[in-house]
This record gives sequence, structure tokens and C-alpha cells, in this order.
Amino acid sequence: MAKKIVKKKKIKIVPVLIFLLILFLLCFLVKCIFEVKIENIYIHGNNNISDEYIIKYLELEDYPSNVKNTKSSLTSKLEKSPYIKKATVEKKFFSIVDITIEENELLFYKMNDKKYVFRDLTETDDIIYDTVPVKLINYVPDTEYPLFVKMFARLSNEVIDKISEIKYDPNEFDTGRFLFYMIDGNYVYVTSTKLESINYYNEIYPTLEGKKGTLYLDSGNHFTEFGH
Repeated sequence: MAKKIVKKKKIKIVPVLIFLLILFLLCFLVKCIFEVKIENIYIHGNNNISDEYIIKYLELEDYPSNVKNTKSSLTSKLEKSPYIKKATVEKKFFSIVDITIEENELLFYKMNDKKYVFRDLTETDDIIYDTVPVKLINYVPDTEYPLFVKMFARLSNEVIDKISEIKYDPNEFDTGRFLFYMIDGNYVYVTSTKLESINYYNEIYPTLEGKKGTLYLDSGNHFTEFGH
């Protein structure tokens, strides 16, 4: 019986070497990409928030890997900050991060529980910039606060800048009544349901002819001069 001859397959060295070389180059390329660091950070739209805060908040102080810090991850993290309403992050030339933010506007400071309240109604117990916001000086019941803060958020910045302090001051006719202490020295009584009427304060003020007193916007829309 004839013996069966088994032919040995020769390994082609050249294709194997080419494959290994390609694999090595791919690994090297991926490694190089991940080692590319952020070189420049540009920030736009911030007025009260410093560049340093944003860079530190995003943990970019040491200019880490650009690939590991994606646009979506940086954007998501920024928008979790109570001080930032909206953020857009763009990557340019692979090593440049371009950040545009819209700051969350500060409305007032609640003295009873030491909270800062922003226009989107988020709250924080700390503030990162030097500012003197309007102060809500006393406690507002849970039955009245939601409507008050919702309506206060509709006030213009121009009018909010003219308010010094707010006091919850209900009477027998209205449990949603507040007293506003204006920076110009006048007092304004108003209810939560009529809070937006303070937006017309700049139009009302000239009609007072320099007199100081109390403006009743809660009922009757009349003015009483101090001492009368």
C-alpha cells in the first residue's frame, strides 16, 4: 500500500509581515490620536462667570486629551452648572475647544434658607461671583412661593435692578401680598397675581415728580407720599 504524502503548507512571510505592520501602524495612530491634547480654550458669552471657573469646572486645567473630552460630554457638564443656562462646544483643528455659554440670570437671594434663585428657577446655596442680588428677607409659605417665583421670573432685568429687598407681607384680603423696597427709596405693594405690573415702574416713576412714598399696585394703583 502506497504511503499518503502530506504536503506541508508554506507560510507566506511577506503577507504576514504586511498585516503586522498595518496593525502596528493602526495601533500607533490610535495612540497618537488619544495623546493629542487640548492646546487652546476660547470662551464666549460669559459676563459674571470667569474663564477660570469654566476651565476648572470642566477639569481642563492641565489641557487633557482632546478625544476623551468630547463635545457632547463637555456641553452636558456645562449645562449641569446652576450658573449656565445653555452651552455650545465646538472643536476646531482638533486641539482647539471653542465654548459659548448663556449665563443663567440671578433673580434673588432667599435669606431664610440661604438660597440663590435663578431665572430658570434652579437654586444653589453658593455664588461664584461678586454680586448683590435682590433679597427676599423673610419666609414665604409653600402655598404662595411657587406662584411668586414664577411671576417674579417674568420681570425685566431693568426693573429687578431697581429692587433692593422683598418682604412677604400678607393682609386679611390677600395671602399673596408682597412689599418691595425700591433702591430709589419708594415702597411698592403688589400681589403675586399682579406682579408683572412692576414692569411698568419705569413709566410710573416720572409721574411721582420726585416724591417718595408707597405705591399700591395690589389694589387701586394709587400712591401715598411718606408723611401723609
